[in-house]
Amino acid sequence: MSSDKKIRIAVTLGDAAGIGPELTAKLLSDPTVFDGTRIILIGDQRQWEAGISVAGVKAPVPRIIESPDKIDSTPGDFLLLDYPTLDPSTVEYSKVDARAGKAVLDTLLFAIKVILEQKLDGFIFAPLNKEAMHKGGSPYGSELELFKEHFPKHKALEEINIMDESWTMRVTSHVGIRDVASMISKENVLAAIRFINTAMRAYGKENPRLAVAALNPHGGEHGLFGDEEGRAIEPAVGAAKAEGISAEGPFPSDTVFIKLRDGIYDAVIAMYHDQCQIATKLMGFHRGVTYHAGFPVPITTPAHGTAFDIAGKGVADAGATRHAFKVVRNIALNARKA
Repeated sequence: MSSDKKIRIAVTLGDAAGIGPELTAKLLSDPTVFDGTRIILIGDQRQWEAGISVAGVKAPVPRIIESPDKIDSTPGDFLLLDYPTLDPSTVEYSKVDARAGKAVLDTLLFAIKVILEQKLDGFIFAPLNKEAMHKGGSPYGSELELFKEHFPKHKALEEINIMDESWTMRVTSHVGIRDVASMISKENVLAAIRFINTAMRAYGKENPRLAVAALNPHGGEHGLFGDEEGRAIEPAVGAAKAEGISAEGPFPSDTVFIKLRDGIYDAVIAMYHDQCQIATKLMGFHRGVTYHAGFPVPITTPAHGTAFDIAGKGVADAGATRHAFKVVRNIALNARKA
């Protein structure tokens, strides 16, 4: 496949004090990532070189460009869009550093600009540290909030989590538990079902089997423990089925993830953050991927964090990073074929 027909995927390095540059070097040292793909590494060249050193890998040498306008006119499958932000030798591994957080924020904002200029088909970012970003001036509680603010006319709801080929999503996310029940409406549950169904089809699953979790213990026991199941969740599942979506439920949340693990379903729609996250992280914390759907291009990141406990040691597992890349590439390739 010629370079001009290959999909363009951007990669950023993450927090310089964490494992992000190391993971990026390990990802891009695998020649198979360039199959059908042009990689545009966006970030500080010095951090890229530091990542190679820590990872101890033989990485390909990119062509250096200084402007997004050069992406499509520069030959080669590996470009480094050099965006100087921070000399990694000035920060200490495993320490929250406001300068590293600001560098991540500035690089993400620059990557968003490149996406809006329609220079990219997909985007994966290495782990960032929210505390460092906050100290560096970020007003956002999460990167999802940042993306929602800077991409006009987005269709994003909440993040999707992927563990191997099992997908999960929640109707509510970063809200207090006492506020969850009031947000469980037919409309909100149906929106989540539709959202993950569309995202999974874009990935290549033609008819994903979706299990919808209950909110209350034992699925509410027919209203004994609450009315959210009968009032909101069951009607949403029924409406989804009427639209041709393969959704079932609500299922008690203490058993629904077993059905996901055993392959009976392809995805679970949970009602709140920890109902979903505790289960998925127990299934394999270091293999998880976070997928931000509903934006101009697919955006993914490893679900784990900056792993300050092992930063700089060269022992970070790039499995989740490779899977995050695979998800973006599959979706971008399918969009190209559509």
